[in-house]
Amino acid sequence: MGTGRDWRRAGVIMGIVAALLVVPAALTALVPTRETPVSHGATIRLTAPGSAPDTIEFAGVDGWRQRPTGDRTTAVLDGPNGRILLVSVVNGVTDFDSAAQWRRKVLGAQAFPVREDGGKVANTYGFTGPTCRGETRAGVCAILGNHNLAVSMLLSGTDIDADLQPIVYTLRVTS
Repeated sequence: MGTGRDWRRAGVIMGIVAALLVVPAALTALVPTRETPVSHGATIRLTAPGSAPDTIEFAGVDGWRQRPTGDRTTAVLDGPNGRILLVSVVNGVTDFDSAAQWRRKVLGAQAFPVREDGGKVANTYGFTGPTCRGETRAGVCAILGNHNLAVSMLLSGTDIDADLQPIVYTLRVTS
């Protein structure tokens, strides 16, 4: 006797549940990602909790757009020609070779698999380490160490001639 009403109630409840699932997803798709333009000469500062020194900064990204990450140890920037720069810092490094190997695995989880390419890079601020390349996508990377810090940098995008050196040369410890 009440089965017609039960189906109607079930249909209304299913409609409400569907609206609760679809409406937020649709609104999220419509809202653009909040990005902050990097002004001329500005530096990006990252901090990894732990022993001093714990803070690094880098430049060379004038006009790029920084994405919010909610993580003081990581910066993600969108650059020209579809380039994306991912920079992360970790603290407490006592064995840099092991840390570099681990950071390459982390880059594989954060972006795409990378492999060491036999190159080395260093700057005048004491950072040095191996370079790497994307295995499945175009991209260059470097894992750099200084004191107790390890910094991973990955530059990817459609431009296969992407060069990390201008950014690496500005990398320094600030604390």
